[in-house]
Amino acid sequence: MPTRQGRGPDSIQRFLPAFLLAASLLSLIISTRSLLGLPERVGLTITGFFERGFSSVGTFVEDTALSVRSLRQLRKDYEGLLAKTQEMEKIQRDYAALAAENDRLRAQLAFAVTIQTPEVPARVIGKDPGNLYSTITIDKGIEAGIRKNMPVIAWQDGTKGLVGRVVEAAQGTSVVVPLYDASSYVAARLAKSRFEGLLVGMGSEGEALGLNYVSKQALDETQPGDLVVSSGLDSLYPPNLALGRVKSISEPDYKTSLDIEVEPILDFSRIEYVFVLKASDEASPVIQGAGS
Repeated sequence: MPTRQGRGPDSIQRFLPAFLLAASLLSLIISTRSLLGLPERVGLTITGFFERGFSSVGTFVEDTALSVRSLRQLRKDYEGLLAKTQEMEKIQRDYAALAAENDRLRAQLAFAVTIQTPEVPARVIGKDPGNLYSTITIDKGIEAGIRKNMPVIAWQDGTKGLVGRVVEAAQGTSVVVPLYDASSYVAARLAKSRFEGLLVGMGSEGEALGLNYVSKQALDETQPGDLVVSSGLDSLYPPNLALGRVKSISEPDYKTSLDIEVEPILDFSRIEYVFVLKASDEASPVIQGAGS
């Protein structure tokens, strides 16, 4: 028994170094494998970070490029539609202008049918507002039979009235002095009361005309709105051409006649077409449609 007790501790002491050596080797092996995998894990982590970053950047660039192309296409489509819209608007404006022109010409044609005196239709091609007198240029002249002092009339908004007279006729154009010119004088009368006077221009397109030498006896029979027509007594203009309407009436104490302001029957700023009346052996034309 003593011999067996002495072997126990000795056996443990003999195997202890071997055991420690084996444990150390095992620990070393485990540690070495851990260290060998660490760089790989770190590398994979870093590589994965950059790959995700590059992927995100690439996706962003691709999306941006697609967006830019889409915007360019949208802008191109927008410009194309805008051009078509503008073209359609131009066509619509041209159509409206042609329709309005057609209506005006139709009205002028209807007016020409009612005139009993030979006439020459003409278009206004120029206006010359000067300091001494104002003139209107039309596109017909001597070749159309127009001569100096021929009356010129026009149709406007359903109303027919006197424009003025020809003062100069050339081969292809003529010059007309309108009623509002300071050198214009027309023998006139009040259509309702038949009192006579002399219609004179004040020199400006926007001013009223003056009806002078009307007897004061006409005061009770005259009121604003009354029609003023040509009397035909000056042998220059046919009778009953509409000139304007009474705007105001005054009775100066120092005069033996009334001072009457007359609003022109025509808006001269909008006249585009006129008719030049030729001399005729027939009765002078009676212009209807202006009212009395």
